[in-house]
Amino acid sequence: MKKLLLTLISLIFIFNLHAQIVTGFNNITDTDGNTHSLSTYLNDGKFIILNFYLETCGNCMATAPKIQSIYNDFGENQCQLIVLNIIVQNSPPYYTDQECIDWMINNGCPSPPNFSNQTGIDWGQFYSIHGGGFAQSYLITPLDNSVIFSHAGGVLDEVAIRSVLNSSISIGASNTASSSVTACDSYTWEGQTFSAGGSYDQTFSNASGCDSLHTLVLTINSSNSGSGSYSSPTPITWEGQPISSSGSYTATLTNVLGCDSIATLEFTLGSPSAIGDINYNTKSIVRVIDFLGRETKKTHQPLFYIYDDGTVEKKIIVE
Repeated sequence: MKKLLLTLISLIFIFNLHAQIVTGFNNITDTDGNTHSLSTYLNDGKFIILNFYLETCGNCMATAPKIQSIYNDFGENQCQLIVLNIIVQNSPPYYTDQECIDWMINNGCPSPPNFSNQTGIDWGQFYSIHGGGFAQSYLITPLDNSVIFSHAGGVLDEVAIRSVLNSSISIGASNTASSSVTACDSYTWEGQTFSAGGSYDQTFSNASGCDSLHTLVLTINSSNSGSGSYSSPTPITWEGQPISSSGSYTATLTNVLGCDSIATLEFTLGSPSAIGDINYNTKSIVRVIDFLGRETKKTHQPLFYIYDDGTVEKKIIVE
């Protein structure tokens, strides 16, 4: 029993001693122009499959649909697993981006990000440990950035890599949600302030570690302001405010859209309020008419005051 325990400890020590820590693959651009960094994915707690292929490799062609199947079943790069396809070419003529795209389409793996030859892709670190047989696929854990599954040579053993994935990753699914908000003038959501209505998206991480897209349908209503003048020989009360002296007074009301409406009253104390008493300098009122042109002396409605010098003023007299 003691001998067996020592053997297990030795095996664990050897395994840890030879654990491959993956470096590089930062700021690399896929065939669609998107930039990726392994360090960012690993720091975010993502597991990563690096699938290397050759343009003339039959095993790579047979492995491609297996990689696509894993990509589909583990969240399509929106959850805890990131899948990347990378061509390996040591001499020209090198495949173009479009040729890499066509290769994956023709071999049943069109969806995961695909990379042609470029600076920052160091396949040599895998070759030095696992040899040069193709196809080659490696699963990297974010726990210590090390390889926890390796496949070099032959067609990928999909059952074996899925077994490791199932024991390491909680398979989840992305989800979407939406909400509607009505606000006055502006609205702040997730650190962004919007002053116009519309549809806005934010991506979060749900409980399964997958992307959760939330759509905010926002309606922005506007506050407004208005003003008017009023004169009275006695103090008044306006919108709950007792007013006993001439001046400018404001009140915050609510408009029909539910937003603030700032009303300003220019109040004059001591000026005559009766229609017949109004006289401005040497002008005299000739007629007072309503909107329909009818002569009237009613108060609390817009009236037109016609003076003997030909001028017309629109006023509302409130008694």
